[in-house]
Amino acid sequence: MPRCPKCKIQAEPIRYEGVRVYNCGECGGHWLDGAKLDLILARREVVMPGPVKQKMIEIADASNSTEKLWCMTCGKEMIKDQFKHWAEIQIDFCPKCKGVWLDRGELEKCQIYWEYMQDNPDTWENMETAERTALLDAELAARKAHNRQKRNTTKDILNIHHGGLPGPVIGDLFL
Repeated sequence: MPRCPKCKIQAEPIRYEGVRVYNCGECGGHWLDGAKLDLILARREVVMPGPVKQKMIEIADASNSTEKLWCMTCGKEMIKDQFKHWAEIQIDFCPKCKGVWLDRGELEKCQIYWEYMQDNPDTWENMETAERTALLDAELAARKAHNRQKRNTTKDILNIHHGGLPGPVIGDLFL
């Protein structure tokens, strides 16, 4: 089990929006990979009221780490990087294994910003329509590729464990 890059204690696996991530019980940070972050952002199972959103943003802003952190998977020094195109969300990213460390509240802040962007595309500051469209198109392409991979993996599992099902039946499951 991985250790928190800040506190150096064991991080515990938890489910967030149905996705398995690691959580530090000491500092409240989360460890996950970029693909899992994209899965979380694609879901909207947890609805946060306005005051909760504001509090989570305040918590994230207060807990943002500035010290150097080392990857809890491969040990490489992590780099600071902005989340998507928002400079106000700085995440710690491992360039080697693509792991992501989010300080307390940052996972929720990423989710809040992403959902706001999805719900209010006309209010993005300092972005031209073409830039917004390109970002959404890239995100959509990534999600489609991920869904294709999931579909292929499911087909492989069905073929191995159940002797396979006729092609059209499997294809219909994912329409």
